Amino acid sequence: MKSKYQKSKKQHKLTIIIIGIVATIFAIIITSTGLFKTLESRSIDWRFNLRGKIQPTSPVVIVAIDDASFANMPERWTWPRTFYAKVTENLKKWGAKAIVFDMVFSEPTAKNPKEDKIFADAVKKAGNVILGLAILQENIGKGSATRILYPIKELKDSAFDLGLVHHRFSETDSHIRETYLFLKNEDEIFYSMSLQALGLYYGLKKQDLKINNDQIIWGNLNIHIYKGNLCIINFIGPPGTFTTVPFYKVYYGKDINKNIFKDKIVIIGSTSELLHDVFLTSFSIGEVELPNGQTEKTTVMMPGVEIHANVINTIFSNNYLKRMDPVSGLLLVLSIGIITSFLLFNIKAWHGLIVVAIEIAIFFFIATYLFNVKNYIIDFVNPVFSVVFCYLAISTYKVGVEEKEKRKIKNIFSKYLSSNIVEELIKSEDIKLGGERKEITVLFSDIRGFTSMSEKLTPEEVVALLNEYLSEMTDAIFTYGGTLDKFIGDAVMAIFGTPRFQKDHALRAVKTGFLMLNKLTMLNEKWEKQGKQKFKIGIGINTGIAVAGNMGSMKRMEYTVIGDTVNLASRLESLNKDLDTQFLISESTYEQVKNFVKVRRFDNVAIKGKQERLIVYEVVEPVL
Repeated sequence: MKSKYQKSKKQHKLTIIIIGIVATIFAIIITSTGLFKTLESRSIDWRFNLRGKIQPTSPVVIVAIDDASFANMPERWTWPRTFYAKVTENLKKWGAKAIVFDMVFSEPTAKNPKEDKIFADAVKKAGNVILGLAILQENIGKGSATRILYPIKELKDSAFDLGLVHHRFSETDSHIRETYLFLKNEDEIFYSMSLQALGLYYGLKKQDLKINNDQIIWGNLNIHIYKGNLCIINFIGPPGTFTTVPFYKVYYGKDINKNIFKDKIVIIGSTSELLHDVFLTSFSIGEVELPNGQTEKTTVMMPGVEIHANVINTIFSNNYLKRMDPVSGLLLVLSIGIITSFLLFNIKAWHGLIVVAIEIAIFFFIATYLFNVKNYIIDFVNPVFSVVFCYLAISTYKVGVEEKEKRKIKNIFSKYLSSNIVEELIKSEDIKLGGERKEITVLFSDIRGFTSMSEKLTPEEVVALLNEYLSEMTDAIFTYGGTLDKFIGDAVMAIFGTPRFQKDHALRAVKTGFLMLNKLTMLNEKWEKQGKQKFKIGIGINTGIAVAGNMGSMKRMEYTVIGDTVNLASRLESLNKDLDTQFLISESTYEQVKNFVKVRRFDNVAIKGKQERLIVYEVVEPVL
């Protein structure tokens, strides 16, 4: 039959498991609200930055409309479209396989309309130019309407095809982490500029393109679809990762390796922040070098043209990122919460903190490994929140129960044990039999002539007298941090230096002896006024090595000390009768307190139970 304690312990463990499961369910409810959506997205950015820059594998070259081009072109911005015509002609001449403009030429040139025709003729002659288009949502009264922003008719008719220039912005932090593979407007489907560029590069026909639930199949391209029409962009690095050539160099055809464009997808677009075609991405956490040579964190914006390059590289290299679906995410949170509960249920709260830290570290490693090696994104913030939430819930319960148990132990044992023994008992993880050798100081005191005195008093009077006396002696022991070992009839045994270490245990014992004598003097004065019996006591103190610990049986044990050190202290207390003294200490005790007391030395003293004669000291008065 199980004991009440065993049943209570089992119930305690079961309660912890239940609390952990309930906490996990609450964690699921909280994370399902999207509270940590931004943090979860940032954790993906953090994985990109941990992985670092990798080399592009796609045949992409960027022609950048940058600050250097603003400074070196024949005219100031906005440039005439004849500039674009010349760049198109040069790129075609140099062997570019696809020429992609990350721009929407939606308005005709007001200054010189002939420029549009020159540009359109160059586009048509090249036969491999893709121009941008945009789909806009405009507010009209209480509703909204979709407007498609095409290039002007001359350019639209001349281009090989058109492609979407924009990407999907995160709803929580305005970062671009995904792109639209296609958008539908009524019965028409508009494909992304990146997809159109790859189709042109591979010589694919639009009628062969098929869209399934989770992929686009187009020739040798099997493109993974995320959330219906999106692709998670597998960024290969921060801005500047792809080969980039300033626009003015392509325009002039000088100081340039023309072979780098042969059989390449060339994307033309702005990289200057002045034109505001720059965006926050997963690599927007960057570093800048300060004048003093140190670096600091800063926000780095990525040009839209380079985002297109990253999309092309993702599809070209077949290096798609796949993300855990919401149901799997909830199951992960549930699983890791339950695992955490079982890991924590049988250990202390601070041990649990170590377990949680290790658990998070392991999960961090798994998340990083899956991202770097398997291109798989698992939720990180939500499961970690579940772990922490479970730990806090379980630890709060444990701390509450532990405090309750501590108060219970204190209430029960403080009546029988000194406060430091109780504290040691509370801190102990397991109460065991056995002890350890350590240097301590032992004090014995005894009432002189107690037997003859008690014969003159009634039992009730003896008990009342002893209780009052022993209470004062106990207070004296506790005052200097001693441990009341036991009462032996009218005798008192106290120990110093254990269970808590006390460097000055010998001095504490001697101070306690003086306090006991002073308290007895006050009691005698009080009893004399009350017409009660007065008495004297003898005190013996010895310092040395003893075995200290829990002794007895598993059913009943007590903390005490044993050894010759204890026996000698008892003998010294009895020796007071022979030497007509009240307070004797051994030579070992004297060596530790000689600077604090005045003594009278006794040489060559015979001690009962000892073959050799010893030196003992009567403590006369303190010099503290």
